[in-house]
Amino acid sequence: MTADSTPSAAPTMCARHPDVETGLACGRCGTPICPRCLVYTPAGTRCPTCASIGRPKMYVLAPLDYARGIATALPVGPALGFVGALLFRPTPAIGLFSMLFAVLGGYGAGVAAAEALNVTMGRKRGREVQLIAGATVVLAVVARFILAGAPVEFVVRDISGPLMAVIGISVASSRLR
Repeated sequence: MTADSTPSAAPTMCARHPDVETGLACGRCGTPICPRCLVYTPAGTRCPTCASIGRPKMYVLAPLDYARGIATALPVGPALGFVGALLFRPTPAIGLFSMLFAVLGGYGAGVAAAEALNVTMGRKRGREVQLIAGATVVLAVVARFILAGAPVEFVVRDISGPLMAVIGISVASSRLR
């Protein structure tokens, strides 16, 4: 047989653009695709259908997940505030020890809030869970002032409370990304 008499294979056409000849195929389903409809993913090239994968389940919250998160935040926040009122009493003095206690208290509150939400919400993650954790920490700081019976001037001049809140929110948020 000569080169002219070899049978040629039929050209492969793109499934979405039937007038475009292609040698590419989806790495998942094998559908012929052209460069216009090719989608690059971490797992390789895909057709638009295979590439449109939704968010991972750990980031999708159902209404029951929100209810569990709020039901956890309401008792955990005041409980953390109670512990904070016992261990880290509000004070108008700004010193090295009050700053150290604020850092430790904020870190502890952030870890506790994040872990409580992890357990009750089934290890869910994302911005919504981070907001619930932040609200839990803020609730703990407010409860700390109320349960400690701190005068209003302590609330205004006490820098350890806001510092605890900032550190606690940061820690809880980073653990729930």
